[in-house]
Amino acid sequence: YFKDEKGNYTKLKQKNVDTGLGLERMAMLLQGKETPFDTELFKPVMDKLQELARENDSIESRRIVAEHLRASMMIIQDGGLPSNVDRGYILRRLIRRMIRHARKLNIDLNSDFEVTLAELIINKYSKYYEELSKNKERIIDELTKEKVKFSKTLEKGLKVFEKETANLNKIDKDLAFKLYDTYGFPIELTCELAEEKNMEVDTEGFKEK
Repeated sequence: YFKDEKGNYTKLKQKNVDTGLGLERMAMLLQGKETPFDTELFKPVMDKLQELARENDSIESRRIVAEHLRASMMIIQDGGLPSNVDRGYILRRLIRRMIRHARKLNIDLNSDFEVTLAELIINKYSKYYEELSKNKERIIDELTKEKVKFSKTLEKGLKVFEKETANLNKIDKDLAFKLYDTYGFPIELTCELAEEKNMEVDTEGFKEK
């Protein structure tokens, strides 16, 4: 129906509803799968992550790694690069959260796991997104550089987080900023770590600093 400025309704010529379902959820339903991660769009990466995860196979972490990696690759092939501003910061957040969850899966961050997974995604999607194949070298290079950069400080940052929050119920602005400025933790990552320990974060104070 069409609703005019007076609140009157008239029938539209097109009799359809925009469900906002999305292509991947539509594929999931038509294939009788439980989630989009069970469709062929994600299955090769999900299976490889299960293989790499060894003893700690968290389905949540596998989904985050698979989805964030694919999104990051699309941004890079479109010209985006990791940085601390604008879309570059979104990209950095995606990659660093992906790395943190790869670590939760006990994947060796010194391995080339990101290359293995990226190649699976390129093989699956390049038929429809040929830019992925054309920009393969740049995509893998940027992913690897960001992984190496963050991996160096991730372990230290997590140890600082555990030590300094041992007797706290809220992370103040100074610790949140220290994790960001010294160890490269996006505030969203600190909030996620805090949520896992049922803690709050002074995000407003962090933004001020």
